[in-house]
Amino acid sequence: MAIFVGDNQNARFVGFLALVMTIGMIQSQACLAQINPFGWDPNSAVLTDRDWHLLSEATVSLNRTPKAFAGEMRTWDNPTSRASGKITLVRAYESKGTICHQLHYTISFFERPGSQDYHLNWCRTSGGEWKIDS
Repeated sequence: MAIFVGDNQNARFVGFLALVMTIGMIQSQACLAQINPFGWDPNSAVLTDRDWHLLSEATVSLNRTPKAFAGEMRTWDNPTSRASGKITLVRAYESKGTICHQLHYTISFFERPGSQDYHLNWCRTSGGEWKIDS
C-alpha cells in the first residue's frame, strides 16, 4: 500500500503512519502485516489523504477531551471517498503516572462490506502530546 502525502501535510501524517504500522502489527498476522498493515487487499480499499486527516482530527479531539469517559466517541465521514469511521474511548487509565486512553477504531469503506476494527492505546506525555503507548 502506498500512502502519498502532500509536502505541507507530512508533519501531520508522520504520527499517523506510525499508527497504521502499529495497528497492523497488533491486529494482523505477521505475514499480513508485511503485505499491508491493515490486512486487506491493497488494490481495493485505501484511505485517502482526506480520510487520514479526518481520522486524525477525530483521534486528537477525543484524546484532548477533558475528563473523557468510557463510551465517548467521535465519528468521521468523507463523502468524496465514501469512507467513514468511529473512534470510541474504551477506557481511560493511568500508566507510569500519566493518563492513557484505550481507543477502538472502526473503519468502513464503500467498496467493502462490513468494517475493520482496531484497538490502540494512547498516553499523554509530560509535554501534553498524545503518543501511542507500546
